Amino acid sequence: MNVNDFVILPGSKAGTSVRLKTKTVKELQLEKAQLETENKEMERRLLQLQSNMSREKEERRRLGAYHWKSGQAGPRTPQTRAVAQNNENRKK
Repeated sequence: MNVNDFVILPGSKAGTSVRLKTKTVKELQLEKAQLETENKEMERRLLQLQSNMSREKEERRRLGAYHWKSGQAGPRTPQTRAVAQNNENRKK
């Protein structure tokens, strides 16, 4: 038994140690292959998402959805006319 096979866990009682499970080379190679496969799959999904988002952004731009409708002038109501007139009177 090797001293490096043991580790003291944080928050455990003083002197309590747990033997770590040693992994064989084959297990490590299998885990590495799985992680590489997952990584490639995630990268593929990310590229697909970026492609979809840029396509949707371009569609919105073509449809004119990037203009704020609330910032456009519309017909004035009697209340907005009164506010505008009060502002003009204050400036004078």
